[in-house]
Amino acid sequence: MMKNNAMDYLPRMVIFSRVVELGAFSKAARELGLTSSSVSQHISALETMLGTTLLHRTTRKLCLTEAGQDFYAHCARIVALANEARQNTESLHNELVGELRIAASSFMATEYLVPALEEFIRSHPKLRINIDVNDHNIDLMDKSVDLALRVGKGPGATDIVLAQLDAVLCAAPAYLRSHGPIHRPEDLQLQDFLFFTPHGATVELSLRDRGGQCVQLRLTPRLTANHARSLRKLALQGHGVARLLKSKVQDDLDAGRLVRVLPDWSLDSYSAFLTTKYRDAMPAKILTCITHIQAYFNRRHPGEDPVSQPG
Repeated sequence: MMKNNAMDYLPRMVIFSRVVELGAFSKAARELGLTSSSVSQHISALETMLGTTLLHRTTRKLCLTEAGQDFYAHCARIVALANEARQNTESLHNELVGELRIAASSFMATEYLVPALEEFIRSHPKLRINIDVNDHNIDLMDKSVDLALRVGKGPGATDIVLAQLDAVLCAAPAYLRSHGPIHRPEDLQLQDFLFFTPHGATVELSLRDRGGQCVQLRLTPRLTANHARSLRKLALQGHGVARLLKSKVQDDLDAGRLVRVLPDWSLDSYSAFLTTKYRDAMPAKILTCITHIQAYFNRRHPGEDPVSQPG
């Protein structure tokens, strides 16, 4: 009866199977990176563990005993299953199969992610893709998300920056008519301010004029929202001055539905970036997806130098 655990005999089963298949201790030793004496010791130890002789050794050849023949059949199946498991795992890592989960905010999903994935989806029919649209930054590990497309001011050292997105201050013409002109950054402290945030905390606002002068303001928003489209709608309804990505409101600015506030002053830009739960080698499906998204951002925002690349 075998009393040893698997760690004692599984490696020796591999050695035994190669000895049988190659027909010599020396050949198996060279293939496995062992000495011939070490291979012989492993086979002897295996026979001791099993309580039977597996091989008859002569100076010219090796012959399997009846017990050895039966045991080799099991060894061969186990080694084949191990190789199959390795090949399947490598296939999932290197080929574009399986599932890919990507998270993005509602704006980034419709404006960037879905268009960026059009050719990627068409080119890889074996890949299942799940897009999680959420205006909160979800925990990638907790939600089993592979990749997230985000916008923010503080991408991490391992994040992949795609482009810089300009933000603007804007308000509806009706609001500006009823609340007086805004000539200086300090005038914002007398205005109703709308801000994109899940919290109602005080907002730090940094503005810079064309001469390089910088003004820092602390503002308490009247209205906050964690959904960018809702914040834009609040601005269109005339509820206050909003800080929004320029790309979100360019059509409204062109049509006069919103008016740029303090056009001679610029805000800090936001970074569009990708973040992933992988810290070591990324599967091919992740790397290929990243490449498609990067290419789309390069087309949408030409002239941007790549800031970081996937490792």
